[in-house]
Order: sequence, then structure tokens, then C-alpha cells
Amino acid sequence: MSTQEYAAPIKEEARQRFEREKQAYWAMREELLQQYLDKWVAVVNGQVVAVGNKMGKVMEEAFRKTKSKVMFVSEVGNEDRVLRIKKRLGENMAAPIFNYDEISDTLYVSFAPGEKAPGIELNDHILLRLNKADRRAVGLTFFEYSLLAQHTEVGPRSFPLTGLVQLSDELRKLVLEIVLRPLVSDIISLYAYTPSSVETIPITSLQPLPAAAA
Repeated sequence: MSTQEYAAPIKEEARQRFEREKQAYWAMREELLQQYLDKWVAVVNGQVVAVGNKMGKVMEEAFRKTKSKVMFVSEVGNEDRVLRIKKRLGENMAAPIFNYDEISDTLYVSFAPGEKAPGIELNDHILLRLNKADRRAVGLTFFEYSLLAQHTEVGPRSFPLTGLVQLSDELRKLVLEIVLRPLVSDIISLYAYTPSSVETIPITSLQPLPAAAA
């Protein structure tokens, strides 16, 4: 099943908008193949508003231009391809697999394809799946990815890791250990906000997506 065929439970209004943008894309596809083969394009209100080599950058540019949630992006000529990220961290580390579902605006990242693992909500938008016994990440899920990837005038958006306060001290320590290690730290950055000398709030932001490899 391609990512564009994935049926996720989302609001009907969003689904209808996605379908309109998808139809507009396919109506333009022959022209896009001539101009933007192998490029990522974002479609908003039936028009191509951003083009580039990286999905995340294209979504950011589209939002900056339109101030509208980006519901449809596609790699021209490779619409069903699953992104495979190049190895950068040693021969024994598996390359993450990125799978973006436009309908639900969800980005799935797998470090161990096929492995089942419990999920921990870092906040309302980020789910970390981990193997507790091996103390390693299995995957990440980003809900409302286009919101997470938006940049502001002063830099990328940051989000507090509100889910950590609900964890036991032992589990919270494990989660922070995993988040600070590659491969997770290549995808999300962890910072500390200190509103006072006795209070520390962990916050995170998304790193730019690495270049995709076939």
C-alpha cells in the first residue's frame, strides 16, 4: 500500500482538502514531469507553491508562502517511493526508513522495520517507540508533521516534552538517554528551558530531514 492510499482517521474536511490537492497535482502531473522530475513539490489551493530536493524544506517554504497547512506534497515521478535515508553513523547502524502519509499529515520513522515495540508519548505530536531491554529506539511517529516542521521568523518551532512528567524516574531517564543518542538525535534536537533557577523544562524541535537516497 502506498502512503497516499493509507486511510487514517482524520476529519472529513481535511480529507476532502487532501483529495482536492491530490486531484490538482495529478491534473498537472504531465507538465510537472517535464519541469520538476525527481523534485518534491507542495500543492496548496490547487497550485504548486514550493519546489525542492527535500520534503521538509519544501513543506516549510510552502507554509511560509501561504500561511496554510500543507496537505499534499509529492516527489514528481516517484509518488509511491518510501524514503530511505543514507547511512551516516557507522556500518552497524541501520538507515532509518521515513514514510510520510499526506492524508493524516503523519511522518513515520522506523529504525528497526517490522519490530513491534511499545510507544511513549513525548507530547501530543511525537510518539517514541523503544525496546526497553536493549535500551534503544525502534521508531518515531510525528503527528501533524507540517506543524512541527514550520519555521518562525526566529527559527524552528519548539515543543515541550510534556509526556515526560507522567513517566517514572527510571523510564524518564531511559527516554532522555535514547533521545540524546543517534539516530534519534539526528531527527529531533533536545533543549532545556529554565524559567527559573529551580525549574527545567525539556523542549524539542525537528532537525531538517536528511537527503533521501533511492
